Amino acid sequence: MAKRSGDEETKLAPKLRRDEDDGGGGDDDDDEQVGADESTWFPEGWGVTNEDVQTVVIALGFSLLFRATVAEPRFIPSLSMYPTFDVGDRLVAEKITYRFKRQPEAGDIVIFHPPSDREGIPAFRNGDVFIKRIVAVGGDTVEVKEGQTYVNGRIRMEDKEYELEKPTYEMPRVTVPEGSVFVMGDNRNNSYDSHVWGPLPTRNIIGRAVWKYWPVWELGPIRSKAHSQDAQQIPTFAFVNWKHLVPLEAPPLRTGGF
Repeated sequence: MAKRSGDEETKLAPKLRRDEDDGGGGDDDDDEQVGADESTWFPEGWGVTNEDVQTVVIALGFSLLFRATVAEPRFIPSLSMYPTFDVGDRLVAEKITYRFKRQPEAGDIVIFHPPSDREGIPAFRNGDVFIKRIVAVGGDTVEVKEGQTYVNGRIRMEDKEYELEKPTYEMPRVTVPEGSVFVMGDNRNNSYDSHVWGPLPTRNIIGRAVWKYWPVWELGPIRSKAHSQDAQQIPTFAFVNWKHLVPLEAPPLRTGGF
């Protein structure tokens, strides 16, 4: 083997040291570059990785699934359900009961899409959601006269617990068809409800209002006459003075006030 001169050995020494630090081969650099590839769908300056995007998409998917099948929050924009709900109140409506446990009953407070196939009433916008109380179900008769609501020929005594005032209008007797309910606002004289546009098909019901979460000092279950005993088993937090808190955001309801 030919001997290298001193100058050549001096020039080769740094390269040999670099090869030793790299593990003895230049190919490892290429392997390391391939393994460390962190490609992303966003510009590098954004600091967002594909894993971040996947996490957000999965969380959003679970949130939308929960909202579509289990429960959703809403807030009240008008006084048609006063005094049960005031403007700005926030509530949760669950969607499990009517799917798996029972049918809608008188006294339930429901959120729903108003019927869009009735003649002589204003057209509703797509996506409108109302909130009212069920006063009668399929097969019942409903009549309003002399400031009283009659169901099956009897004054509906439960109304005295939550209606703001007696109705000042008259409504002839109506028979609620099967598969429908008759809904009215607790603020009888300021509510656009079944006394105007007739019975509501149960397929239009989105869910049952069960919990008020704003204002916080009224946090607790939404009681109905039919299920007040069950609701009393759920603790309320009226004793907590948390007026400084800010409510969670929720979509509005059109409560159907004039």
